[in-house]
Formats: sequence, structure tokens, C-alpha cells
Amino acid sequence: MTRVLIMLFTLLIAGVAQAQIVDTWTFASPQQQETSLSIARQLRCPQCQNQNLFESNAPVAVSMRHQVFTMVAEGKREEEITRWMTQRYGDFVLYSPPLKPQTWILWGLPVLLIVLMGIILWRVIARQRAEGESQ
Repeated sequence: MTRVLIMLFTLLIAGVAQAQIVDTWTFASPQQQETSLSIARQLRCPQCQNQNLFESNAPVAVSMRHQVFTMVAEGKREEEITRWMTQRYGDFVLYSPPLKPQTWILWGLPVLLIVLMGIILWRVIARQRAEGESQ
């Protein structure tokens, strides 16, 4: 009997852990709703793995989403909201970080890796040709 109660209690706790945050927000107009949701889709949750604010249920994402909704309701433009979010949370919240000295490695590393792979591939092919000609 005790084991059954422990199992039921464990299942209950697991179900509560899976509960999602329900976001209820009233917008003044459909345009405000569309603008708010569009901005929330363009900003990344700082806690989640590559989820935007619209998709994420993390507490920080809910807070950020509510901040976006509030700022849109106050009449702020998308650029102002994005600037405020990047000042507070850093460039990580942007899916396309700006090109500046702090982000050069983000933009340059893929190009550098492709060039490096090309050089390695070229050397391997050249070595195979040289070995094939010497035999």
C-alpha cells in the first residue's frame, strides 16, 4: 500500500513538473498583438537552447515576452525594444548578432573552418595523387 502511494505521489510530482506556463495577455488591437508576437519570435530566450521568446516557457522568456508586450502597448518601435533587450541581455538574444569586434569570431569562424577544410582536402588529394604516380 505504501509503495502504491509513493508511486502515485511520484507521478503527481512529475506531472506538476511538466506543467506549462499559460500566457494570458490582452492586447488593445490585433495590430498590437501581431507586432508583439512578431518581435517575440525574433528574440531568443537566454535560458533555452535556440528557442525564441514566443516558443519558450522558461520564466525568463515569459518575463521578456511580457516586457515586449508592455513596450508595444506603450507605443515603442521594434528597434527600441530590440535595443533595450540587447542592452539588458546582450547580443545573444538576437538571432543575427551585429558585426562588431566582440562578434567577429562568430562571423569569421565558419569562413575560417571552410577554408581550413578546403586546404586539408586539397592536401589529401595532392598526397593521394603523388602516391598514385609513384607506384
